[in-house]
Parts: sequence; C-alpha cells; structure tokens
Amino acid sequence: MEKKMIDMDLREVLALTASDAPAPGGGAIAALTAALGAALGQMVLALSYGKKAFESLDEETKISLKEEDAQLAKLQDRLFNLMQEDTDAFTGYMDALRKPKQTEEEQKARRAALDECALHSMRVPLETAERCLAVLQCLPQIAQHGNKNAVTDAGVAALLANAACEAALLNVKINLPTIKDEDIAGKAAKRSEELLKACKDLNAEVLEIVYGKLA
Repeated sequence: MEKKMIDMDLREVLALTASDAPAPGGGAIAALTAALGAALGQMVLALSYGKKAFESLDEETKISLKEEDAQLAKLQDRLFNLMQEDTDAFTGYMDALRKPKQTEEEQKARRAALDECALHSMRVPLETAERCLAVLQCLPQIAQHGNKNAVTDAGVAALLANAACEAALLNVKINLPTIKDEDIAGKAAKRSEELLKACKDLNAEVLEIVYGKLA
C-alpha cells in the first residue's frame, strides 16, 4: 500500500476497505471506530463548556471533565495511529511469509520473522481494546454531566467504543494460536476476557444514563 491509511480521506478509506485488498481489515476498522467514539465524547464536552448547566457544576467535577476531554484527545490520536499500525502489522506478516526458505538458515530467519510478526499482530489489537476501555471509562461522567441535548452522542460514543473493543479482541483471538510462547498467549487471552467484560459493563452504565435522561 503506497499511501498510508492515515493520509487518506474518508472516501479513500471506505473504498480501500471495500476492495479485495486484505488490509485494512477488522482490526484497523476497530481502531478507527474507537477513535470516532473518542471524538464524539469530546464533542459532547465541546458543546457543554460555557453553558449554564456546565458552569453550575462544582469545580471538582468541571476539572475532572476537562481532564477527560484531554484524555479523549490523546486516545483519539493513539487509536487513529493504531489503525495504521494494525494494517502495517498484517502487511509485515505477509512479507514474512514470502521470505525465502530454501536453506536451513533462511528457514530459521523466516520462522523468527513470523514469530515476531505474530506477536505484533496480536499486541496491536490488544492495545486497541485497552484504549477502547479507556475511552469508555471517560463516558459515564460525560453522559451524566455533559450537554443534555448531546446525551445521545455520548451513548453512540459508548456503543462505538464497546463494539470496537469486541472487534479488536476478535483479532487478538485469531492470532493467539500463532503465538509460540504459551505464557504470553495465556496472559493475552485472560486480559481479553477482562477487557470484554469491563467494556460491556461500562457501555451498559452509559446507556442506562442516556436512556434515563431521554425518559
């Protein structure tokens, strides 16, 4: 891929994703989806600042919300880059598969490259899932105290981050059998279960707040 995903416009990303190119795939799109969730959380806060309801909050809550705004900005940036890293990880694995394997030395080098690429291909979506959790951790307070006219946007942010977490973890799961180190694979599997549950719980918490305000 000559042009990086992060340098493409939205239509180019959509066209590439819809094409027969094997990358970007689900992992990259999961990261992009979570980045959009983070951006929506920021939007709710941007629509809250200066409003009477926001200014009436106690100082501790206002400071906390502004900290979460800064945190979401960092998460958005990291997730956007993880979109590219996931694509690069897959490309790297395919490149390793094409390495020569005629001699014993070439076979050894190829196996080592494949092992390294397999680890990277697992770790990138695992980090994506970790960042999804971090996005969701910001959203209950935003849904509770943010601009009430944008409360559904906080809900959509949670839905996106939760879906992105599960999507990223599917990509972790499919890569686990290629991990030679059983300790690393076992820890990744355990952490995946923890992340999935934590994200689902937070998503439910945010939606409860959203539907409560809509009622």
